[in-house]
Amino acid sequence: MKNVFIYTVEGTPNLEQVIPQLKLHGIKHVTLMPFMMVAGDHANNDMAGKEPDSHKSILEKEGFKVDTYLHGLGENQNIRNLFVERANESWDALQK
Repeated sequence: MKNVFIYTVEGTPNLEQVIPQLKLHGIKHVTLMPFMMVAGDHANNDMAGKEPDSHKSILEKEGFKVDTYLHGLGENQNIRNLFVERANESWDALQK
């Protein structure tokens, strides 16, 4: 997919590194989605909050139209199944 960008809060790539890529690809409208099991405080405040240093505010200041999708990956049954499957595999490996 050429229109999906993933960045981290405390690593690379970070938001400041992704913004030029968005502009390079001519993207003007973004939807922020947390790549976390639960969309909690970080998603609601740091990513989608109204504060000037939220990711949404930073992107809007850069001229992007911003939507947010505040649902964690854990709301998806397939993700939950995968999580349990991997946890069971890990437990089984420890039992050997």
